[in-house]
Amino acid sequence: MYTEHQPYQFQNIEFRIVYSRRRTLGISILPDSSVIVRAPYRTPDKTISRIILEKSAWIIKHRDSYRQKEKRKLNSSLITGEKQLFRGKECMLQIFQSKKPVVRFNENIIEVGLDKVDDQQAIRRLLYAGYKAEASVIYPEMLNKALKTHENQMFKPIGLIIRTMKSRWGSCSRKGLITLSTELIKLPDIYIQYVIIHELCHLKHHNHGKEYYNLLSELFPDWKKVRKDLRGYIH
Repeated sequence: MYTEHQPYQFQNIEFRIVYSRRRTLGISILPDSSVIVRAPYRTPDKTISRIILEKSAWIIKHRDSYRQKEKRKLNSSLITGEKQLFRGKECMLQIFQSKKPVVRFNENIIEVGLDKVDDQQAIRRLLYAGYKAEASVIYPEMLNKALKTHENQMFKPIGLIIRTMKSRWGSCSRKGLITLSTELIKLPDIYIQYVIIHELCHLKHHNHGKEYYNLLSELFPDWKKVRKDLRGYIH
């Protein structure tokens, strides 16, 4: 049987599986061009493969459309005055020449200083490093706060990793290692809090079954609305 969230390849289509209590099988193409197959529990692998084959033309069409959009996005220029998100706020990007690379997040401005101000790849790398540095401070603080708030649950993650994630905001390994996407730092704190609680619940229930959702509802009652809103962000 296909394992949930693991990448698979079929008919030149890479996809991941998400099982739930839904009654029908559906396919989603995310803005990052990843393909998610949402299936009822115990759906046979043959059924999933057959649906992917039947829908292959539709999948490829929409997947490639997103890829082209992402390519144009990556080729867009990062210039002074452009807006960038940080913790839910629209901040103005300010690029200046500096012998020493620097990124500063102020109230409504993100300052990026580097030697070659026309080097787009260098600007992107430096901006990403700045986001990751901020996330490396903020995520642990929010995780520790969640652990303290819900100490009665005795959650014991073995560690926290912050990195780029192509198709997910976070994950939790069976050993208890939590990984959060650097991109989350661009969003309002409520979404970071939700993803942290979502992953902490997986420490006790490493699936999306009834017991998992009961625990999630207990710790984060508004999770359905927050999850729905989170899906509206391009990742």
